[in-house]
Amino acid sequence: MIAISNKYISVDDVEPLSCNILIVDDSETDRATYRRYLESGNEIGYQICDCETGEDALDFCDRHCPDVILLDYLLPDTDGLQFLEELTERIGKLPPIVMLTGQGNEAIAVEAMKHGVRDYLVKGQLTPQRLVNSVTNALTAQKLQSQIDSQKRQSNLLASIMLKVGHSIDLAEILQAGVDGARELLECDRTMVYKLNPDLSGTIVSESVLPQWSPSLGQKIEENCFQGEHSHSISKYLNGHKVAISNIRAAELSPCYVEMLERFQVKAVLVVPILLREVSPASAPTVWGLLIAHHCKTAREWKADELNLLDEMSVQMEVAIQKAELVLDLQQTLAKQQAVDRQLRDRVIEIEQTNLRLSLATNLLEKRNQELDEFACIASHDLQAPLRGISNLADWLAKDLDDKLPVENQQQLNLIQSRVQQMNALINGLLLYARVGRENVDPTTVNISEILREVIETIDPPADFKVHFASHLPTLTTQALLLKQVFANLIGNAIKYHDRTDGTVEILVKDRDYFWQFTVVDDGPGIAPEHHKNIFGIFQTLMGRDSNKGSGIGLAIVQKIVESRGGSVWLESALGEGSAFSFTWPKIL
Repeated sequence: MIAISNKYISVDDVEPLSCNILIVDDSETDRATYRRYLESGNEIGYQICDCETGEDALDFCDRHCPDVILLDYLLPDTDGLQFLEELTERIGKLPPIVMLTGQGNEAIAVEAMKHGVRDYLVKGQLTPQRLVNSVTNALTAQKLQSQIDSQKRQSNLLASIMLKVGHSIDLAEILQAGVDGARELLECDRTMVYKLNPDLSGTIVSESVLPQWSPSLGQKIEENCFQGEHSHSISKYLNGHKVAISNIRAAELSPCYVEMLERFQVKAVLVVPILLREVSPASAPTVWGLLIAHHCKTAREWKADELNLLDEMSVQMEVAIQKAELVLDLQQTLAKQQAVDRQLRDRVIEIEQTNLRLSLATNLLEKRNQELDEFACIASHDLQAPLRGISNLADWLAKDLDDKLPVENQQQLNLIQSRVQQMNALINGLLLYARVGRENVDPTTVNISEILREVIETIDPPADFKVHFASHLPTLTTQALLLKQVFANLIGNAIKYHDRTDGTVEILVKDRDYFWQFTVVDDGPGIAPEHHKNIFGIFQTLMGRDSNKGSGIGLAIVQKIVESRGGSVWLESALGEGSAFSFTWPKIL
């Protein structure tokens, strides 16, 4: 089933963003929603069609290729990626595609972008502005790409003419390169150079024509056919006169003129003069000839930029005649056009990459935040509440039975309390790990020495334990609370897992360009190399299961904090040689 709605488009708009939009979605409600959202974008003129199935949409595209396709990923008879593959096989180059899905999926989004999708939107997060922006961005990127392609073709043509001017003195060869390039750029059926005689009669001296149309090279044309509004007049051409006839039968031409054009199978014609300017600035230009484009298949509404392009080509014909004087200007023009080409191409790539990164990052962040919120709720209530009940029950049993319990049962109750405390520590550690990177921590200016003194005071190491650091450490503006948390975990671990109460910990610092490198060195028992790879994993600890020294989350928190700030963390250690935990921290947020 296919439905169509229309919205008025003003032809006087300078740069209209009008488009034909195809909505492919099996949900009538969703299709109606997208129509309503698009109608909220007053700056867009459009014609909307919609299809319920992939097969209907493919058949529609065979007949009318839309400017933009809004594609549901899950269709009754196919999925979005399969649809794109089959559509590519049928029509070749795809129009801009905006894919919509019920739930965000990063893998599908990446595959969709590889298949040429411009944007990937989640239905549940869709707003009118977001949909209109997505369609507008897709159209803008497509328009920029078309401009790039057009300018690239024009640059190639100018480069070809430049080559002829620089390496050939054969005017016929130079003119042939011009008409070939003009026909290719205009995508018309014939282009020619018409050389004017002083009596305004003339000869076709150069031509580029498709094989199905009659050639006209070398034919002479008498001036008496050109009468009325479109007559040949030197003064008119010197004043910038150009001719654009979309339909020779509707242009009120003289019968002689119409008969002559029909002899060449012409339905529409463009004409611009080739003006020959003398070397002397005071000399008046003369009309050397005409550069003409024919469309023979059907009548054709010529666009202003097509007429301007042909006019530009006439200037290049002049350059071909007076190459010695204007070759430097042509080189400069070519260089400017190539620079614009590069700027437009870079801009399009930048916009596409930015849109992709923003879309993927936004969807992923929203999903992760939701998951973390759900986890925090479960951890703080559904997990801790039963643990409190178990702990209270163990206390009641111990108090109520008191001396009646055998020693073995008392030990078992103590073990229950110990395991409950371990579980509480794990849950609290998980909550802390989940919150890393999500809290807004304002930056402050602080000296590293102050942070280290506060951390050591909080840890309160044994009396015989020594913690050393330089007296002059850097001052930086950073999220001090997070940096303090990193130091607290590393210094706390060095003390907690030391095999002596009179150990030593030293904090070192190095300047690493845009980062500071901090290293926490201890003279403890060390860590075997086979454990280095997994030591930063969550719940990873080298102590036994019954140990109360740690939950195995501290180093995972350290790694998450450091990497969220663009730094890195690593370990250097061996058994019996102590450990050195190093991390980098940005000098500027």
